[in-house]
Amino acid sequence: MGILILATVLAWAGALGWLWSALRHGRGLVSRLQRLLHASLSAALGLLLGGSVVLLRVAQVFSGDTLVAQVTAQRLGPDEFELIYQPVGAGGARHVRLRGDQWAISGGLIKWSPWLTAMGFKSYHQPLRLSGRFASSARERAAPPTLEDLGAGMDRLWEVLYWLGDRLPGLDAVYGSSAYAYVEPGAVQEVSVSPTGYLIRRKAR
Repeated sequence: MGILILATVLAWAGALGWLWSALRHGRGLVSRLQRLLHASLSAALGLLLGGSVVLLRVAQVFSGDTLVAQVTAQRLGPDEFELIYQPVGAGGARHVRLRGDQWAISGGLIKWSPWLTAMGFKSYHQPLRLSGRFASSARERAAPPTLEDLGAGMDRLWEVLYWLGDRLPGLDAVYGSSAYAYVEPGAVQEVSVSPTGYLIRRKAR
């Protein structure tokens, strides 16, 4: 991206240089036309490169995600496990005992309107809880749920904007987001947030 931006600047600088030369120093009609042609070609290249920069930037904003935490787990029994939740850049690890063969993270998400997202505003999110779950619906219904709050249990900003969202400009949606994955002892799983919600990836070894 940096090289593309530099190339765009150089192309426009070249266009302005050729234009200045044609207007101030060109001698004869042919010479002026040649310099104007060079200026036009440089400007066209600048437009092409500048458009590419904009498209890449928009693609990054709309499809990029941010790492939230790393998670590891160890089995404590057939249906019980300990989850170690390590948030990125904030506080120490949380050790949570849960039941199930899967774990889930959930929280509130505030998605801005596309024009604000294109300007670089990232979706607001707040992880609220970790929970255990079973892949089987029958086992899920038979077992009491287990969960752990990651904060105060509620996100006041999310609550306010949820009830006021359709009255405020710049908001696209205010909703809850959840992602779940299987418990994988020995693996490192990464929780990220994208412009549309949470996702979980297995960290490459």
